[in-house]
Amino acid sequence: MSWKASLTTRHYLASGCRVTGSRQLTSLCRTPVRRQTRYSPSLRGYSTESSQAPTKRSTQLGVAAAVVISIGLGLIVYKRPAKPAHANSKGDYPAHIKNIVDASEPVGTSLNLSNLPVEEAQLISAPNVPPPITRDHPVLLKVPLTTATKIKQLTSTYKYEQWTFNNQVPGPFIRARVGDIIELSLTNTDVTGNPHNIDCHAFTGPGGGAALTTAEENQSKTGRFKLLYPGLFIYHCAAAPVPVHIANGMYGLIYVQPEEDPLPKVDKEYYVMQSEFYHEPPEIEENGKRSSLVEFSYPNALREDPDVIVFNGSETALTMDHPLKATAGETIRVFFGNAGPNLTSSPHIIGSTFHKLYRDGDVLSPPAQNVQTTTVPPGGATIFEMNTVVPGTYTLVDHAIFRLDKGCVGFINVTGKPRPDIYQSNEHAEPCVGCKLHP
Repeated sequence: MSWKASLTTRHYLASGCRVTGSRQLTSLCRTPVRRQTRYSPSLRGYSTESSQAPTKRSTQLGVAAAVVISIGLGLIVYKRPAKPAHANSKGDYPAHIKNIVDASEPVGTSLNLSNLPVEEAQLISAPNVPPPITRDHPVLLKVPLTTATKIKQLTSTYKYEQWTFNNQVPGPFIRARVGDIIELSLTNTDVTGNPHNIDCHAFTGPGGGAALTTAEENQSKTGRFKLLYPGLFIYHCAAAPVPVHIANGMYGLIYVQPEEDPLPKVDKEYYVMQSEFYHEPPEIEENGKRSSLVEFSYPNALREDPDVIVFNGSETALTMDHPLKATAGETIRVFFGNAGPNLTSSPHIIGSTFHKLYRDGDVLSPPAQNVQTTTVPPGGATIFEMNTVVPGTYTLVDHAIFRLDKGCVGFINVTGKPRPDIYQSNEHAEPCVGCKLHP
């Protein structure tokens, strides 16, 4: 089937943009700039006649005199600010603070790479993650990412052309450490002609790296970014129009491990991202049947009315043959992100709690404990842990529960011996017919 935008979608995207061809999505690029009317006093009913000149002149002299008096008083009463609490008598900062951000570093000095070992990042596909970092020193961590489009099964009924990092949605999980320098190389193999880049929420600097990594078709761009702060962060494409690139699948997670006191060891770790997809109704083909391939809908996205809400890029990513797995007695940790682009997520595990919850990906503060449901905004992330006790199937949902019928569900299968001392009935378990929550 040849890709073509619907008339409604073209209406929203055509102004200032290139036009799509056969499954070649355009850059959909520039948003029209609205012309603003210059402010004019006459618009507010003010007179600008010369007869008011004497009054205006006397007012100006009065204002000038007041300014001079204020400056003089300020010089008399001004006190030099006290040195910050962390600074010594010379105004210097302790090494552990200077190591976070050295403000005395001369502008224009390049990152010092001479003494750093070089490592290739382990880029793992969801729902798996790379193992914890055990080294005690920073490295130059090479992270190669490639952009391309790929038609994937979005739901049991429809396929969708997703925009991907490394041919996967979400993009690969990146694991690094505070002090590491990320050498991110972005290669754009997208045949649609769209430019792509990376805005990483873990990078410190304008645009999160976007301007440095913008690559046109068949281009590669490389940027280096020192990781200053620990936590769990989202990365996404920020090429114009940003929401369209995110809505089509261009996002992932990076976990920056602290230099000291990493998260306690657990038995299993997983990677889950929630996101929305917006599509037009399927076209009717020549044989009279509905097409199995649906296209992006800008109007639906603009109304924040998603057609599909899923974990890890498709309706069945964490169900059927792909549930998360554990054995009773094990602790699992989930690195959870919400790509949006519009909706806030309320993750909840039916039948359990988050025994530890690192809200907003904050791994420096003590975790909350035994939390039933949390909140993750678009562009946000969190880390939660579950102690598996009773065997069975547990269900991960967004507790804005109607989203279940749009595909937002995943399973955690726990095997092991029954625990009648905790969970018991003389009645046989009988899940309701057609139940999506309790398979």
